Amino acid sequence: MLVSGRLNMLALSLGVMAELVSAGMYAANSGVKMLDSKGFWKVMADKQPCLIAFVAPWCGHCQQMVPEYSKAAQSLHPLIPTYAIDCDNEANKFLCSGQRVQGFPTLKLYPRGDQLPAKDYAGGDRKANSIVKWASTQLPNQAHKLSSVDEIKSWAEKNVKSHRVLLLTKEKKVPLLWKVLGNKYKGKLHLGVLKNPDGDVPEKMGLKEKEVKVVVYPAGTNKPLVYQGDTKLEPLTKFFDSVLDGTADILARASKDEL
Repeated sequence: MLVSGRLNMLALSLGVMAELVSAGMYAANSGVKMLDSKGFWKVMADKQPCLIAFVAPWCGHCQQMVPEYSKAAQSLHPLIPTYAIDCDNEANKFLCSGQRVQGFPTLKLYPRGDQLPAKDYAGGDRKANSIVKWASTQLPNQAHKLSSVDEIKSWAEKNVKSHRVLLLTKEKKVPLLWKVLGNKYKGKLHLGVLKNPDGDVPEKMGLKEKEVKVVVYPAGTNKPLVYQGDTKLEPLTKFFDSVLDGTADILARASKDEL
């Protein structure tokens, strides 16, 4: 009886310790949010990109990855939300099995919630830079990449029935921000991107403004309008939503100019 009681107490203590380790694996300011099964499916229903680490509190590699994964989460924020799921928790075991988690830690990038197959991180290097670079390249690119100013007119005319948004960037590749927005507004907006290293594209487009990063072509017209707000995820999301529902100030200005 005494031995049995001690074993039960030991099992209880280990269980409590596991819960504490799991709860404390990622600090509140780490950028990583712990999910349970309900939270996972809620994230999937958003149909947005996210990165999830499937872990176990007793896993040494999981513990070693904590600081690097936290750094990666902070670098990816707010473009790719980053989560972790404790697969040692009995309530999450069915979920982890369904997501084909066979070892710990397992990193999966979900490009569009449950709308597209998840992509597994196969790299042995679990450093923050490697995780960020990998996650950034796994999102599908919905934006049309233009190679020169001469292509803008044909791109705009081809999609004249829809709202079109063109990003002018100094980067060689399509920025992660534009991939995320292209993913979010797939089928609603046509996004384009053009490299503008010397900053002379707006002038070639006939625009008066010099510091131009985002140009909008409202549906039904090929007249470019300059977006003058912040080029970050939240303000651009609000702006894109206002373009779609017709409340954007830029649309009102366009109508006034046509009168």
